[in-house]
Amino acid sequence: EEMNTLTLSLTGRIDANNVPKVEAEIADTLAKNPGAVPVFDASGLEYISSAGLRVLLKFRKQFGKNLDVIEVSSDVYDIFSVTGFNELLNVRKKLREISLDGCPAIGGGAFSTVYRLDPETIVKVFDKAPTPLAKVEADRVTSHEVFLHDIPTAIAYDVVRAGDYYGLVYEMIDADTVAETLTKRPELLEELALKMAHLMKKLHTTEFDAGTFPDVRDFMRDRVQLPFNMGLITAEDKALIDGLIDRIPGRNTFLHLDYHPKNIMFSNNELVLIDVGEAALGHPIADLMMSYTHCVYIARSWSGVGIDLHEKAMGLDHKTLGALWDVIMPEYFGTTDADTLRGYEEIISGYSPLMMLVSASIIPIPDELRPSIAAPMMERLRKVIPTLQVIEGI
Repeated sequence: EEMNTLTLSLTGRIDANNVPKVEAEIADTLAKNPGAVPVFDASGLEYISSAGLRVLLKFRKQFGKNLDVIEVSSDVYDIFSVTGFNELLNVRKKLREISLDGCPAIGGGAFSTVYRLDPETIVKVFDKAPTPLAKVEADRVTSHEVFLHDIPTAIAYDVVRAGDYYGLVYEMIDADTVAETLTKRPELLEELALKMAHLMKKLHTTEFDAGTFPDVRDFMRDRVQLPFNMGLITAEDKALIDGLIDRIPGRNTFLHLDYHPKNIMFSNNELVLIDVGEAALGHPIADLMMSYTHCVYIARSWSGVGIDLHEKAMGLDHKTLGALWDVIMPEYFGTTDADTLRGYEEIISGYSPLMMLVSASIIPIPDELRPSIAAPMMERLRKVIPTLQVIEGI
């Protein structure tokens, strides 16, 4: 079970001889995972009889909607088609398999890595954590929705398998990430930082219908649940953070939530987003907090705990990331007044420990190191939360 999706693997043959056993196993598994949405993975299914199809139909009626049957071979798909069950169930053929051998990694985020397949295409592979196909499909739909709102976004046109993981293929001709571009041509730092500021401002002034994407406050509450579940913060600490999240005003403006130089392509003198899977709606403070954390706060916060993951993850050294942020800030806020910018950064940095708490829960480090990140972040939050506000007028 991942992300409220319960994937059940159908293997071998399902026919009159074993249908009662199969039905009982499915029912037992569903009973042990109440509330989860079932998806049937048929990648190992060699044959299914009419008796097996009726079992699937029975569970469809139980859930009151179409069930997904994914990774179906051509031969088994023909059985669904001839019997008309492809109209009663959401049956999807086996995905195209791709190889990543020799493909350079060019970007990525907390849940995925982006590889260049060839000069014309890239693939976003969900290889950081188990990700159900439904989530991958949702990312594909999200990229289309964002593109239709005139936000420069790469469009996913194919869902594939890369080994044990799902991936989304995008067309992306002659482009490097901002991080790659700056590594090759550091003299473009100011130009690209200004473009990043303009694009971020465009995101934060683009409105969607309520409910198109999750409310960022719900997203933040879910993320804070992670360090709580791991025992890195107390129930009292979590209540304090939830109270801060509740004070953030509601908005229907677009948020990327992973806006950094390795998630943005530089193509034909324009910036193009390649990862909008965590899109949300809400106040820009959430995006600003996360971008500030990537560019500045992590370098400060991890300096004393012996962790050297950030530069590898971002693709740029801390000095370059800090210089990017120093150009982005005045351009985004439309002011060069040092006191004003210092006040804005103080507010943004006040929220950044929230992301650090989540990072302490999910980054690939030994468990014994996690409290050394989480404890000072929570201590900082206890001090700033009573007076912390959002930035008005953005």
